[in-house]
Amino acid sequence: MRLRPAVLLITLLSILSWICVAQSDPKPENATAAVLHAFETHDLVLLGEIHGNKQEYEWLRSLIATPEFADRADDVVMELGNSLYQKSVDRYISGEDVPMEQVQKAWRNTVGAIGPPSPVYTSLYQAVRETNLKRRGKHQMRVLCGDPYIDWENVKEREDITPYLGNRDEWYTHVVKDEVLAKHHRALLIMGWGHFLRGQGHSYVEPQLRQAGAKPYLIVFGTNVTGGYDDLDHRFDAWPAPAIVSLAGTWVGELSATPVLSGGMPGGRAMVVHGPPSAGAVPEAPPPPLRLEDAADALLYLGPRDSLTMVLMSRAELEGTPYGKEIQRRLTIEGFPSNFNNDLKEAPQFSRPRESGGGPPPLPPPPKNMGAPLPPRPASQ
Repeated sequence: MRLRPAVLLITLLSILSWICVAQSDPKPENATAAVLHAFETHDLVLLGEIHGNKQEYEWLRSLIATPEFADRADDVVMELGNSLYQKSVDRYISGEDVPMEQVQKAWRNTVGAIGPPSPVYTSLYQAVRETNLKRRGKHQMRVLCGDPYIDWENVKEREDITPYLGNRDEWYTHVVKDEVLAKHHRALLIMGWGHFLRGQGHSYVEPQLRQAGAKPYLIVFGTNVTGGYDDLDHRFDAWPAPAIVSLAGTWVGELSATPVLSGGMPGGRAMVVHGPPSAGAVPEAPPPPLRLEDAADALLYLGPRDSLTMVLMSRAELEGTPYGKEIQRRLTIEGFPSNFNNDLKEAPQFSRPRESGGGPPPLPPPPKNMGAPLPPRPASQ
C-alpha cells in the first residue's frame, strides 16, 4: 500500500523526533567499565580531576586494582609527582623497600600545589604499588611524575620557582611523549581539569599530544550544578555513582561547562588576561558559554555536589614537624598567608560562598623572570 505524501511526511517527522529524543538522553555507564572500554580504542585516557576529592580517589584506587585495568594500562601519569624523584617512585612502585621519607617527596615537593598535598595522592601511589605486588610475573604498571623537577632545597625566592611553575603543561606533555607515546604505551593521565579542558583558547596538553600521534579520550569531573550555587539539576538524581557519561548529542553535553565543573562556585571560569585596552579600542564581547560536549568527551559523575568531600592534611599533622616548617617557608616565598593550612582532615568539596568580603589577599606582582625556560634536568633521585 502506498502512503500519501502527508502521511509519509508525518511518519518521517515522527522518526526524526524519536531519534532526537534518543540522542538527547544520556546513558550513565559504570565508571570503571567506561574507562576500560575507552582503552579499547584510545591509547590515552585523560582524567581532568578535582583536586583532593575523597570519592574520586576511592574510585581511582578501585580502578587501578581491577585486573583488566592493569592488563590494559602501562602507565599512570600524575600531575602531583615531581620528576626529580622518578627513580625513587620507580623503585617504590615496583615493590622495592624504599623509605617513605624519600618516595613521598615526589608528591609533597611539587611546584603546582599550594600548601601540603591531600593524602589522597599518597593512597594512589600505594594502590599502584599494591596492585603490582599482586601481579608478580605479570605486566607491571608504572607511575610517571608529570611535574617539573624543582628542588625546593635550592629555592630561596620567588624567582627560583618561576621557570618550573611557568612550564608545567609543557613538561607534563614532554613526559607523556617520551615515556608513553615513544614506547607505544597506553596510559591514564591525571591532572586538574583546567589543564585538559578544550575550547579555552589556551589549552596545550591535549593538542600537543594529538600532534604527536596520540588518540586521547578526555573525561572531566563534574557535578549536578547547571547555574549558580543553588541551581541543582535534578535530572542527575537517578544516576548511579561513580558513573561516566558520554557528552556528544546529549542534554548533558549542551550544558554550560563552567558551573558543572566548578560546582557552581563563583570564579570557576578560567580567566584570560589580555592587558589594558588601547585608546579608542572597542571592548570585545565575552565569548559564548563553553558547552560541555565542546570541552570534553565524557563526564565523571561522583554523586550530588553536596555529597562530595575533600581530604586535607590538617594543621595538627603539620605543626612542629620539619615538613610543616618547610610548607610555611614555601608559602612565605610564594606570597601566601602563613595561616593557609586547614584545621580539618575532611571538609565539603564546595562550601557555600560567603556573601561578602573575606576573599584571599591580592597576590604580589609576577616575578621579573616570568617566562624563563626550564634549567637543565638534574639526575633523578
